[in-house]
Amino acid sequence: MSRVLTLILGSALCLAAQEPVKPETAPAPAVSTPVAPVTPAVAAEPAPNPAPKALAPKAALLDDGLLDPSWFGEGITFTKGDDVDYAWVKPGLDLTGRVLFMKPWEDPAMLRKGRDGKDNAKATELTDSFPGMLRGALTGAFNGRVKVSRTDGDLILVGRFVDANAGSKAAKWLNGLGAGSETATWDLKVVDTKTGELLLAVHHRSISGTAMSNIQDKLVKWADKFATFVATRAVK
Repeated sequence: MSRVLTLILGSALCLAAQEPVKPETAPAPAVSTPVAPVTPAVAAEPAPNPAPKALAPKAALLDDGLLDPSWFGEGITFTKGDDVDYAWVKPGLDLTGRVLFMKPWEDPAMLRKGRDGKDNAKATELTDSFPGMLRGALTGAFNGRVKVSRTDGDLILVGRFVDANAGSKAAKWLNGLGAGSETATWDLKVVDTKTGELLLAVHHRSISGTAMSNIQDKLVKWADKFATFVATRAVK
Protein backbone atom coordinates (compact mmCIF):
# COMPACT_ATOMS: atom_id res chain seq x y z
CA MET A 1 0.00 0.00 0.00
CA SER A 2 2.77 2.40 0.90
CA ARG A 3 4.47 1.45 -2.33
CA VAL A 4 1.44 2.48 -4.33
CA LEU A 5 1.15 5.86 -2.56
CA THR A 6 4.81 6.48 -3.20
CA LEU A 7 4.35 5.87 -6.96
CA ILE A 8 1.31 8.19 -7.16
CA LEU A 9 3.08 11.03 -5.31
CA GLY A 10 6.14 10.70 -7.53
CA SER A 11 4.05 10.87 -10.70
CA ALA A 12 2.35 14.06 -9.46
CA LEU A 13 5.64 15.73 -8.72
CA CYS A 14 6.95 14.88 -12.19
CA LEU A 15 3.88 16.44 -13.90
CA ALA A 16 4.20 19.61 -11.81
CA ALA A 17 7.85 19.95 -12.73
CA GLN A 18 7.05 19.61 -16.51
CA GLU A 19 4.23 22.40 -16.65
CA PRO A 20 5.80 25.78 -17.46
CA VAL A 21 5.11 28.60 -15.14
CA LYS A 22 3.15 31.41 -16.90
CA PRO A 23 4.95 34.73 -16.51
CA GLU A 24 2.98 37.42 -14.79
CA THR A 25 1.55 39.97 -17.25
CA ALA A 26 2.91 43.40 -16.52
CA PRO A 27 0.17 46.03 -16.26
CA ALA A 28 -0.15 48.25 -19.37
CA PRO A 29 1.49 51.60 -18.89
CA ALA A 30 -1.01 54.39 -18.35
CA VAL A 31 -1.38 56.57 -21.40
CA SER A 32 -1.36 60.24 -20.42
CA THR A 33 -3.42 62.68 -22.51
CA PRO A 34 -1.32 65.70 -23.41
CA VAL A 35 -2.69 68.84 -21.81
CA ALA A 36 -2.48 72.08 -23.76
CA PRO A 37 -0.50 74.74 -21.96
CA VAL A 38 -2.70 77.29 -20.27
CA THR A 39 -2.14 80.80 -21.57
CA PRO A 40 -2.56 83.30 -18.78
CA ALA A 41 -5.49 85.66 -19.41
CA VAL A 42 -4.42 89.14 -20.37
CA ALA A 43 -6.66 91.91 -19.07
CA ALA A 44 -8.15 93.92 -21.94
CA GLU A 45 -6.98 97.50 -22.01
CA PRO A 46 -9.84 99.95 -21.45
CA ALA A 47 -10.98 101.73 -24.59
CA PRO A 48 -9.64 105.26 -24.71
CA ASN A 49 -12.18 107.90 -23.85
CA PRO A 50 -13.33 109.76 -26.96
CA ALA A 51 -12.04 113.26 -27.22
CA PRO A 52 -14.65 115.72 -25.98
CA LYS A 53 -16.48 117.48 -28.78
CA ALA A 54 -15.65 121.10 -29.08
CA LEU A 55 -18.62 123.26 -28.25
CA ALA A 56 -19.76 125.51 -31.05
CA PRO A 57 -18.98 129.10 -30.22
CA LYS A 58 -22.08 130.96 -29.12
CA ALA A 59 -23.13 133.70 -31.48
CA ALA A 60 -22.25 137.12 -30.17
CA LEU A 61 -25.01 139.36 -28.92
CA LEU A 62 -25.64 142.47 -30.99
CA ASP A 63 -27.20 145.87 -30.28
CA ASP A 64 -25.46 146.26 -26.92
CA GLY A 65 -26.55 142.77 -25.88
CA LEU A 66 -30.24 143.17 -26.74
CA LEU A 67 -30.13 141.11 -29.95
CA ASP A 68 -29.74 137.43 -29.10
CA PRO A 69 -29.42 135.40 -32.36
CA SER A 70 -30.32 132.15 -30.56
CA TRP A 71 -33.98 133.25 -30.40
CA PHE A 72 -34.11 133.25 -34.19
CA GLY A 73 -32.05 130.14 -34.90
CA GLU A 74 -28.73 129.28 -36.49
CA GLY A 75 -27.32 130.17 -39.86
CA ILE A 76 -28.53 133.74 -40.36
CA THR A 77 -26.56 136.95 -40.71
CA PHE A 78 -28.29 140.20 -39.87
CA THR A 79 -27.96 143.27 -42.05
CA LYS A 80 -28.18 146.75 -40.54
CA GLY A 81 -30.57 149.25 -42.06
CA ASP A 82 -32.46 152.47 -41.46
CA ASP A 83 -36.18 151.71 -41.19
CA VAL A 84 -35.34 148.31 -39.65
CA ASP A 85 -32.24 148.22 -37.45
CA TYR A 86 -31.35 144.55 -38.01
CA ALA A 87 -33.02 142.28 -40.55
CA TRP A 88 -32.65 138.98 -42.41
CA VAL A 89 -34.91 137.76 -45.23
CA LYS A 90 -34.66 134.29 -46.76
CA PRO A 91 -33.29 134.65 -50.32
CA GLY A 92 -36.05 134.42 -52.91
CA LEU A 93 -38.83 134.65 -50.33
CA ASP A 94 -42.30 135.17 -51.82
CA LEU A 95 -45.30 135.34 -49.50
CA THR A 96 -47.84 135.91 -52.27
CA GLY A 97 -51.02 133.87 -51.82
CA ARG A 98 -50.17 132.75 -48.32
CA VAL A 99 -51.92 133.39 -44.99
CA LEU A 100 -50.01 135.11 -42.18
CA PHE A 101 -51.21 134.26 -38.67
CA MET A 102 -50.52 137.06 -36.19
CA LYS A 103 -49.74 134.96 -33.15
CA PRO A 104 -49.92 136.55 -29.67
CA TRP A 105 -46.48 137.73 -28.66
CA GLU A 106 -44.31 136.04 -26.06
CA ASP A 107 -43.87 137.55 -22.61
CA PRO A 108 -41.16 140.24 -22.44
CA ALA A 109 -37.62 138.94 -22.02
CA MET A 110 -36.13 142.19 -20.58
CA LEU A 111 -32.47 141.58 -21.41
CA ARG A 112 -31.36 144.97 -20.08
CA LYS A 113 -30.48 144.75 -16.39
CA GLY A 114 -31.78 147.24 -13.89
CA ARG A 115 -35.27 147.82 -15.28
CA ASP A 116 -37.96 148.45 -12.64
CA GLY A 117 -41.64 147.67 -12.29
CA LYS A 118 -42.74 150.60 -14.48
CA ASP A 119 -40.49 149.41 -17.26
CA ASN A 120 -41.80 145.85 -17.05
CA ALA A 121 -45.38 147.17 -17.02
CA LYS A 122 -44.66 149.19 -20.17
CA ALA A 123 -43.20 146.11 -21.90
CA THR A 124 -46.30 144.09 -20.98
CA GLU A 125 -48.61 146.85 -22.23
CA LEU A 126 -46.80 146.99 -25.57
CA THR A 127 -46.83 143.20 -25.86
CA ASP A 128 -50.63 143.30 -25.86
CA SER A 129 -51.08 146.29 -28.19
CA PHE A 130 -48.26 146.07 -30.76
CA PRO A 131 -49.46 142.96 -32.66
CA GLY A 132 -52.69 144.80 -33.51
CA MET A 133 -50.71 147.73 -34.90
CA LEU A 134 -48.69 145.38 -37.07
CA ARG A 135 -51.75 143.50 -38.28
CA GLY A 136 -53.39 146.68 -39.54
CA ALA A 137 -50.22 147.94 -41.23
CA LEU A 138 -49.48 144.63 -42.95
CA THR A 139 -53.04 144.24 -44.18
CA GLY A 140 -52.82 147.62 -45.89
CA ALA A 141 -49.36 147.05 -47.37
CA PHE A 142 -50.14 143.56 -48.71
CA ASN A 143 -53.29 144.85 -50.47
CA GLY A 144 -54.85 141.39 -50.66
CA ARG A 145 -51.77 139.63 -52.06
CA VAL A 146 -51.10 138.10 -48.61
CA LYS A 147 -53.92 137.48 -46.15
CA VAL A 148 -53.42 138.47 -42.50
CA SER A 149 -55.32 136.42 -39.90
CA ARG A 150 -55.83 136.48 -36.13
CA THR A 151 -56.75 132.77 -35.98
CA ASP A 152 -54.58 130.60 -38.23
CA GLY A 153 -52.39 130.49 -41.32
CA ASP A 154 -49.60 128.65 -43.09
CA LEU A 155 -47.21 131.35 -41.84
CA ILE A 156 -46.73 132.62 -38.29
CA LEU A 157 -45.52 136.05 -37.17
CA VAL A 158 -44.52 136.18 -33.51
CA GLY A 159 -42.37 138.53 -31.48
CA ARG A 160 -41.21 139.61 -28.05
CA PHE A 161 -40.01 142.77 -26.35
CA VAL A 162 -36.47 142.45 -25.02
CA ASP A 163 -36.31 145.86 -23.31
CA ALA A 164 -38.52 148.79 -22.40
CA ASN A 165 -37.96 152.05 -20.54
CA ALA A 166 -41.09 153.87 -19.38
CA GLY A 167 -39.12 157.13 -19.22
CA SER A 168 -40.23 160.28 -17.40
CA LYS A 169 -42.76 162.78 -18.76
CA ALA A 170 -41.61 165.41 -16.29
CA ALA A 171 -38.01 165.08 -17.43
CA LYS A 172 -39.12 165.39 -21.04
CA TRP A 173 -40.94 168.66 -20.41
CA LEU A 174 -38.38 170.23 -18.10
CA ASN A 175 -35.09 169.11 -19.61
CA GLY A 176 -35.68 167.98 -23.17
CA LEU A 177 -32.67 166.88 -25.22
CA GLY A 178 -33.56 163.23 -24.77
CA ALA A 179 -33.98 163.34 -21.01
CA GLY A 180 -36.71 161.00 -19.78
CA SER A 181 -36.92 159.24 -23.15
CA GLU A 182 -39.15 156.21 -23.58
CA THR A 183 -37.57 153.32 -25.40
CA ALA A 184 -38.67 149.88 -26.58
CA THR A 185 -36.70 147.12 -28.26
CA TRP A 186 -38.19 144.00 -29.80
CA ASP A 187 -37.60 140.91 -31.92
CA LEU A 188 -40.02 139.46 -34.44
CA LYS A 189 -39.87 136.62 -36.92
CA VAL A 190 -41.94 134.88 -39.59
CA VAL A 191 -41.78 131.08 -39.75
CA ASP A 192 -43.41 128.38 -41.84
CA THR A 193 -46.21 126.79 -39.79
CA LYS A 194 -45.57 123.20 -40.95
CA THR A 195 -41.78 123.06 -41.11
CA GLY A 196 -40.80 125.74 -38.59
CA GLU A 197 -38.36 127.17 -41.13
CA LEU A 198 -37.33 130.74 -40.45
CA LEU A 199 -38.31 133.04 -43.32
CA LEU A 200 -37.79 136.54 -41.92
CA ALA A 201 -36.11 137.96 -38.82
CA VAL A 202 -36.14 141.51 -37.45
CA HIS A 203 -34.73 143.32 -34.43
CA HIS A 204 -35.44 147.00 -33.83
CA ARG A 205 -35.20 149.71 -31.18
CA SER A 206 -37.47 152.72 -31.03
CA ILE A 207 -36.95 155.89 -28.97
CA SER A 208 -39.41 158.64 -28.09
CA GLY A 209 -37.41 161.58 -26.81
CA THR A 210 -39.74 164.52 -27.28
CA ALA A 211 -42.54 165.78 -25.09
CA MET A 212 -44.92 165.78 -28.05
CA SER A 213 -44.93 161.99 -28.57
CA ASN A 214 -44.80 158.74 -26.67
CA ILE A 215 -43.47 155.28 -27.47
CA GLN A 216 -46.85 154.06 -28.73
CA ASP A 217 -46.79 156.79 -31.40
CA LYS A 218 -43.36 155.63 -32.49
CA LEU A 219 -44.50 152.01 -32.75
CA VAL A 220 -47.50 152.92 -34.91
CA LYS A 221 -45.22 154.75 -37.36
CA TRP A 222 -42.69 151.92 -37.36
CA ALA A 223 -45.41 149.34 -38.08
CA ASP A 224 -46.09 151.12 -41.38
CA LYS A 225 -42.38 151.16 -42.23
CA PHE A 226 -42.06 147.47 -41.42
CA ALA A 227 -45.10 146.57 -43.55
CA THR A 228 -43.59 148.41 -46.51
CA PHE A 229 -40.23 146.70 -45.86
CA VAL A 230 -41.84 143.24 -46.07
CA ALA A 231 -44.11 144.04 -49.02
CA THR A 232 -41.27 145.32 -51.17
CA ARG A 233 -38.96 142.37 -50.42
CA ALA A 234 -41.21 139.35 -50.05
CA VAL A 235 -44.39 139.96 -52.05
CA LYS A 236 -44.12 139.62 -55.83
